[in-house]
Amino acid sequence: YLNIVNELEEALGGQGQIAGESPDGSFHISDSRHAEALKLLRAEGVVGGRPLIAVCPGSINSRAKRWPPDRFALLADMLMDELSADILLIGSPEELKVSREITTLMRHTPVVLTGKTSLAQLAGIISLVDLLITNDTGPAHIAAAMGRPTLVIFGPTNPLTTSPFSRAAEIVRHPPDCAPCMLRDCPIDHRCMTAISPQEILNRARFWIEKETLEGETKTSPNEMKVSQLSRS
Repeated sequence: YLNIVNELEEALGGQGQIAGESPDGSFHISDSRHAEALKLLRAEGVVGGRPLIAVCPGSINSRAKRWPPDRFALLADMLMDELSADILLIGSPEELKVSREITTLMRHTPVVLTGKTSLAQLAGIISLVDLLITNDTGPAHIAAAMGRPTLVIFGPTNPLTTSPFSRAAEIVRHPPDCAPCMLRDCPIDHRCMTAISPQEILNRARFWIEKETLEGETKTSPNEMKVSQLSRS
């Protein structure tokens, strides 16, 4: 789309400027939205002081994009055991079934926000997390736009066209010959997703959490200040 605009500029004015610019898709959350998100987290029993990791295990338009629920459940337990993290399950009302399935499979109890937030409220929540782990979904782009560390599990879709624009967003992918197929349901064995293990995601999650902690020792970000307010409230 930017190339189309650039061609139009060149046709009308002789030269284009768009092609030489990096697109900026970032946005920021208002203080009132932060306050609303903090209040919601407190109401769910999140008090701060531990890594806060959001997990988006669903996807509305494709079941093939979903990493298996049992792997999300194992990963969430591992994150709580090994990183002492608070886990938030997020998503739309249509994704509540998969969140409930994951909760049933877990040994620990996560905070289930799936279906409880509007899109604007969800953005406020994501702005406060230390890490988002998600399938190829809308929340991946929300987190990336706010510069929050994001792990995106890719299978049947093409990261060249739908990966988030952020240096803090990492794609996890082990594509077989049939990927990207762009199918809504896998007709065979879902090998593009089952090739990714919970241990691999845990290792990358640990990297991002440790990176956030190290950077937090040298500077205090607005996000960290908001989370510290959560601890004091």
